[in-house]
Amino acid sequence: MKKNKFLVLIFCCLALFSAKAQQSISGVVVSSKEGTPLLGVSVSDDNDTKSTQTNEDGQFSIEVGNEVVYLVFNRVGYERLREPINGRKTIHVTLQESLLDIEEVVVVGYGTQRKLDVTSSISTVSGQDLAERPVISTSMGLQGMVPGLTVTQSSGRPGADGGTLRVRGIGTLNDSNPLVLIDGREGSLETLDGNEIESVSVLKDASAAAIYGSRAANGVILVTTKRGKSGGMSLSYNGYIGKEEFTEMFEYVNGFDHMVLNNIALENAGLSKVFTDDYIDQYIENNSPYSYDYPNVDWQELIYSGKGRQEHHNLIFSGGTDRLSSMASLSFRNQGGLIPKYNAKRIGLRLNNDYKVSEKFDFSVDLSARVAPISFPAGGANQVFDLIRYSPLFAAYLPDGRYSNNAYGYPNLKAMIEEGGSNTTNYSGLSGRFLANFKPIDGLKLTVSYMPEYGQSRSTNFSKPVPVYEPNNDEPVSYNPTKSHLTEGFSKNMTHNLNALASYEYHIDNHHVNVLAGYEQISFYTDNFNAYRENFTFLEYPVLNTGSQVNMSNGGTGSEWALQSYFGRAGYNYANRYLLEFNVRYDGSSRFVKRNRFGFFPSISAGWNIGEEEFIKQYGFIDLLKIRGSYGVLGNQNIGTYPSTSIISLNQNYVFDGVPTSGGALTEMANEHISWESLRTYNIGLDIGLYNKLSATFEYYVRDTYDILLKLPINKTIGLAAPYQNAGKVQNKGWDFSLSYKNFDRPFGYGVRAVLSDVKNKVVDLKDTGPYISTFSIIKEGEPINALFMYKSDGLFRTEEEIANHVKQIGDLKPGDIRYVNQKTVDTDGDGVFDEYDDLINANDRVVVGNNIPRYNFSLDFDFKYKAFDMSVYLQGVGKRDAYYGGNLTWAFYNRNQIQTWQLDFWSPDNPDGSYPRIIDGSAHNNFQVSDFWMYDASYLRIKTFQLGYTLPSKLTAPLKINKIRFYASGNNLYTFDKLPKGFDPEYPIGADTHYPITRNYVFGLNVNF
Repeated sequence: MKKNKFLVLIFCCLALFSAKAQQSISGVVVSSKEGTPLLGVSVSDDNDTKSTQTNEDGQFSIEVGNEVVYLVFNRVGYERLREPINGRKTIHVTLQESLLDIEEVVVVGYGTQRKLDVTSSISTVSGQDLAERPVISTSMGLQGMVPGLTVTQSSGRPGADGGTLRVRGIGTLNDSNPLVLIDGREGSLETLDGNEIESVSVLKDASAAAIYGSRAANGVILVTTKRGKSGGMSLSYNGYIGKEEFTEMFEYVNGFDHMVLNNIALENAGLSKVFTDDYIDQYIENNSPYSYDYPNVDWQELIYSGKGRQEHHNLIFSGGTDRLSSMASLSFRNQGGLIPKYNAKRIGLRLNNDYKVSEKFDFSVDLSARVAPISFPAGGANQVFDLIRYSPLFAAYLPDGRYSNNAYGYPNLKAMIEEGGSNTTNYSGLSGRFLANFKPIDGLKLTVSYMPEYGQSRSTNFSKPVPVYEPNNDEPVSYNPTKSHLTEGFSKNMTHNLNALASYEYHIDNHHVNVLAGYEQISFYTDNFNAYRENFTFLEYPVLNTGSQVNMSNGGTGSEWALQSYFGRAGYNYANRYLLEFNVRYDGSSRFVKRNRFGFFPSISAGWNIGEEEFIKQYGFIDLLKIRGSYGVLGNQNIGTYPSTSIISLNQNYVFDGVPTSGGALTEMANEHISWESLRTYNIGLDIGLYNKLSATFEYYVRDTYDILLKLPINKTIGLAAPYQNAGKVQNKGWDFSLSYKNFDRPFGYGVRAVLSDVKNKVVDLKDTGPYISTFSIIKEGEPINALFMYKSDGLFRTEEEIANHVKQIGDLKPGDIRYVNQKTVDTDGDGVFDEYDDLINANDRVVVGNNIPRYNFSLDFDFKYKAFDMSVYLQGVGKRDAYYGGNLTWAFYNRNQIQTWQLDFWSPDNPDGSYPRIIDGSAHNNFQVSDFWMYDASYLRIKTFQLGYTLPSKLTAPLKINKIRFYASGNNLYTFDKLPKGFDPEYPIGADTHYPITRNYVFGLNVNF
């Protein structure tokens, strides 16, 4: 009995000791990207003796020994984390996404691949990275993020501030836009809210893009939207409000300086002074923005009076069960302009639903809808930005507040903007995707999808005449514009897309084979209608029937095209080391006649994962080392709807026996032999990953575009315009480089990403038809597309002697005028040697002086995190670009316009070393010629984004059942380092003097995840 009691006592002591030796810990694991709970995270002690996993809410509970100091958290796709316990009973941790997870899935054409298996040139961007850039335009969120993708913003106009996308340069003389596919359907990035995007894949070489055949010559951008996930419900809100301002503003002289300098410019032109000394004295005493006789108006301040407010809101609901999962997104944006009446709104709804019927069958039903009204003044952007020609001596108002007529023949812009009517466009669209998957046997998957899309747009442009006055006159002296007029238009389009896929994967030992075969057909139809009337009786009731029938008109057009395609892919993988892939597409387009309708687009790529070889794997720090190469052929069918068909031009006017008669005529020849523009591309790449933190990619490529459509000259006696022919050739050679490093293992974490790319463009062949010369550019063999073509300058003439010793130039020359280089020589003795200059500068002296295509595109992205704070700095720029700006932008007093402060260092007898030519009033002077004197270095470095954020501690949000609350402040296009004159943004389109300036914005935002 005593023995039994003793054993019981020992047992109790051991139990008590054992209980004391254990500690119970619970907590929550969330993702660093979205703050959402993570399911299936392995949680263990650092001795790996006890382990558990998180549930669908990211929760875990584990008992470990008292001697355990750390808990270890692991999940595929996330970096391993060792978290100190420090006596805590509740632990909340955040896992960082792994930078170099070779199991990462990359979206490719009609499917996905492991990153390890990719042999083509594909760059990916996560939707979260895009969402972290609070920009209204989704395309601008991609700027600088993808090596080889150039995104240029040329306008800040609401609703039209999207970027121009170019994948590895410009490869054709025609349409150079890449193919953008959103969940398999062709579309525009601007139709998407960045928060809806799961990932973006940019297919840059033919191996990646050949499966899209005739539409892929300019690259392909694949956008995948978010989908619901099983395992609980979540709700997130992302929104911001902010204000914009122009990145650059021109700086003009005041009214007094304008008069003094304009008198000098008039005298230099041999004209009499306009502004007398007496008037100038009176002006000094009496000038006012509201004066008719002595106006001093800052037209930029007057016109750029909009609030520039912007707001963006997005709600996403996601969740589901093992059977049904859904994602619903509702977004709203409102962008007000810095000019009154400029405004753009967008309301979007997206529903993505997935239903799993069984292990063998599932289907998806997606719907998206969008309404996007845009408005601006009736005069349009070009008329509004004529203000660059408005001197401070143009009066806007009379002293009593009425609109002034004192604008020297120009319309009163302020009157036109405020009361002159508006131009509105309202787009609405609805699209869907109905997809079904069937897996009859292991490895085989059959997919059928149908994607319809309907869109319609209504536009209304109504201009109202606004009265302008002179002092002491109660009646208007004129109207701006002179009469009311209304143009209404309506267009609609319908797209049907049907495709069927069969894919099969087979594994045996180290051999992995996958094949895909598919069929796709696309049809598109559009029509439009427009009508015009003028002189409306009731200006506040602008409907067509209230306008005059005099000069009324109407019209309408319609067109359609179709595409039928067969495609396939076959891939082979041996032991994750040796990779081989073939892609092919056989496209038929209605744009060509029957015998030329189909084109064949093949590609091949191969890769060697050296990092999987045993002699490399022994070095544990090498995560990825892969070399790959590819070759393929792509096509471009975006050459117009009916380029191979003879078209009768209607509405031709004829007179028979004195009676006007309408008819039709054949005005342009057709060429039924034309076919696709084609592109061959060669690509070699190297991928490196080290220490699960550092990654680098380098690629070199050659892209040859041939059979480019040109209008070759024909005998003029035919009497018809020349037809298109497959004739031109263009080549792009370049390289892409990216480098990333992330280290978030410590309380102070940071990440760095650098991107650099370059491309050289050259026109190879024009079939001896060129060159094609425009105002300041040329398309010529051996030169880049649209190379800058103009006179080459050699500084300024400083003395009369320099002028006398130079060949004759344009007009009457004086010191301070631009000197041009004589490019022509003549054969004086007929021996074939051109040994003397001719004695005249004329248009034949124009030469190629620059290249407007950006070179050395680069970006630097820095991310910092310390506890609850995060900060990001994003720099972006171009290393080399030439830009030409002439006309009203740079020529002082050209056509009686203004003079800017940077032009004040002009040559004069008192300033013989001036850098700017002598100022002269006119429009056709020697100095007002297209020359490289007005060509500028448009390279730049821009602080694109700076963002500072703070995430509330989980101990505050967890009791509210909120996973994450983050506040942030962000600025975009903050500051630019460049060499341009004051007022010029380096992304402005060349030569343009009527455009909406680019803007910077400041926003305050909120992210909440439930």
